[in-house]
Amino acid sequence: MIQSIYEFGKEVSTGFSDDKIKRFKTYLDEVWQSRKQYGLEENEGDSFYGSDKKNQRFLTFDGDKIRANNYVGFIKFEELRVNIYPKICQEMPQEQIISKVLYWLSYGKKINLPFAELPLDRQAFDTWLEAFIFLFAHHTEEILTNQPYQSYQEITEETSYLRGSLAISQYVQHNVLTGRHQFFHCTYEPFLYDNQFNRIVKFVSRMLLSFTNNEKSKQKLNSLLFLLDDVADEYCQESHCDLVKLNPLYQDLAIVLEMSRMFLSSSSISQSDSNKNNFCLLLPMEVVFEEFIFGIIETHFKDRKPNAQGKGFLTEQNVFQIKNDIILQNPKLVIDTKYKIRDKKDNKKGISQTDMYQMLAYSIRRAIDQVLLIYPKNGVKPTEVDIFTIADKFANGKLVTIKATDIDICIEEDEIIKQIDEVLAFN
Repeated sequence: MIQSIYEFGKEVSTGFSDDKIKRFKTYLDEVWQSRKQYGLEENEGDSFYGSDKKNQRFLTFDGDKIRANNYVGFIKFEELRVNIYPKICQEMPQEQIISKVLYWLSYGKKINLPFAELPLDRQAFDTWLEAFIFLFAHHTEEILTNQPYQSYQEITEETSYLRGSLAISQYVQHNVLTGRHQFFHCTYEPFLYDNQFNRIVKFVSRMLLSFTNNEKSKQKLNSLLFLLDDVADEYCQESHCDLVKLNPLYQDLAIVLEMSRMFLSSSSISQSDSNKNNFCLLLPMEVVFEEFIFGIIETHFKDRKPNAQGKGFLTEQNVFQIKNDIILQNPKLVIDTKYKIRDKKDNKKGISQTDMYQMLAYSIRRAIDQVLLIYPKNGVKPTEVDIFTIADKFANGKLVTIKATDIDICIEEDEIIKQIDEVLAFN
């Protein structure tokens, strides 16, 4: 069964029994626990998520029905396949949405995948899974073809002569006590092609080959398996990636390792039943939106001297944490992104009271009197910029100006840049 849904859209039926729904939730809980290591966690202060950090928040369940929250991507659980698309892309044909999201991701830094290397606008992917498999296969094949990876691998084995260092406990147990003292258990580090890194890549390549139906991906994955033919087959888990220590100079290999870690942490493979390969790749849209907006500003508005502001505290006692997304230095401007669709029917113009208080706190703490809120635009109707001013009575009535605008990121890049250029001007 294949279901295609949008964030916060309609419920769809899985057709699962109560027992299978329970297994489905357990699997998603496991994936949820690994999301933070990629910088993909949601804003924990958002009331939607509450204080429960153990149970998954990808989907909302109602009996056998599911509804997507704010994550987009792909879920495969047994016979069910779910594609989740951004709510701001409902006017676009689905076959164009994946390439559009990958374009947004090409500007991000938190998600360590080689999006910028591929002519994504010329690639057509039926599902999210196929897109990510192609990214892995394309990048990894190119790297390992031009730069085969060998490393020193620690090995402990029995030899007829001393090599490296004597593994005393093993020597005593397996040789001295058994009367085979003329043989030695030694620990040494030969320079090997059959190493932990290559074993992980081989396992992941074989795993992804069982998922993909894309002929180009199959060709590249088979090429990888051919390159790694002399590498031993080993069942790998996410924890195996921690055993690999790469030289910091090998950034391309580090990307391959992180991609492998992502696939391994998102999969659940039953070795007893190959038909129950579960897989999940989900991205929080508020992170994607924030990263894209900052990437565009950082790339195309360098004269404004943008920088991503780290976390700080509102009080001198280092409590009540604040974190704004972007600060421009020329002239000074605080920018914060909110991945929400504004309902502008009332005089608050769809801005929550909490967000307004938050922006005022940013302004005071950063000593910047101009604040810009950027929301995603939904639909084709033109939107006006909304401006609010607050008189700071502690600064002789100095005005803090908070401007809210909606940016359409589903259009061409030139038009996106033009929109941002217009709203950055505070007159």
